Amino acid sequence: MEYDVVGIGYPLLDKVVEVDEDFIIKSNLIRNNMNLVNIEQSKKILSMLDNSFVKDSAGGSVPNTLASVCSLGGTSLFIGMIGNDENSITYKKLVEEVGIIPRFSSCNEIQGTCVVMVTPDAERTMATCLGAGMRLTKSNINLEDIKNSKILHIEAYQLDGEKQSEAVFYAMSHAKKNNILISIDLADPSLINRHRKKIQDILANYADIVFVNELEAEALTGKKPVQAIKDIKKFCKIAVVKIGEKGSFVMDEHGLYEIKGFKVNAVNTTGAGDAYAGAFLYGLSKNLDVRKAGRIASYVAAQVVSSHDSMIKTSMKDEILKIIETK
Repeated sequence: MEYDVVGIGYPLLDKVVEVDEDFIIKSNLIRNNMNLVNIEQSKKILSMLDNSFVKDSAGGSVPNTLASVCSLGGTSLFIGMIGNDENSITYKKLVEEVGIIPRFSSCNEIQGTCVVMVTPDAERTMATCLGAGMRLTKSNINLEDIKNSKILHIEAYQLDGEKQSEAVFYAMSHAKKNNILISIDLADPSLINRHRKKIQDILANYADIVFVNELEAEALTGKKPVQAIKDIKKFCKIAVVKIGEKGSFVMDEHGLYEIKGFKVNAVNTTGAGDAYAGAFLYGLSKNLDVRKAGRIASYVAAQVVSSHDSMIKTSMKDEILKIIETK
């Protein structure tokens, strides 16, 4: 089977729950922040939720991206490491429900989770435990999956783990040998600063498509979007700088294009950048030019911003036909 996009990333089960202020205090978390917690802390927090109503959903940057591909009628496969508990079973089921083909390995560890605690003031405090996701190695990469894809998509968060980083470079090397396009989302300004040498290696030797937002663009180049994208384009075929509600800048060998955003009533920005990347990669996999791919991407990202979900879960094939057919 041929896949439009194959992604490598963290499988994280999002668990959304309403809590009071005391819960945050008892959990020793920084309010209104993303808190990276270890396995023991995660087990304690999860046990405290036993009598609460918890909404589960498939989370993680790469699955959010791949769900976008599927919503437009594309095919996607997700490579990652899951655990050996009930949460891992739930996660696999949720991924399959949105059309993503899971290529999961499992290990004797708890499933990675992100507990999203919503307090009465509607603020969100997150406790993220990467769990089993940190155990991915190059032995878990099926090279045939890479060979059978049009695009390999990587989340830069994978560079934080030594074995995961090795797995990513292993996959990219195979993709390069087989002329598979390689896409990377640089994910976070602090990550760019932590792994500048690895990222420079990826840009110089592997990446065909690079996604950044304004802050990441500045962390990488020290410049604002229009100047930054020109620097990034020197290393790849297609550079994309997302600028929030204003849209994005896209640059390929034909020039630099400004893609306007779609105006919506914003209720949630989580996952919008991932949805943009997925729709953009879908467009490229169908041989659309970067302007059309960017227009589709902006539309799909806007649908995430106007909903409470970080993942596109419904078909959008009919909605984007007008964009594709517009000259």
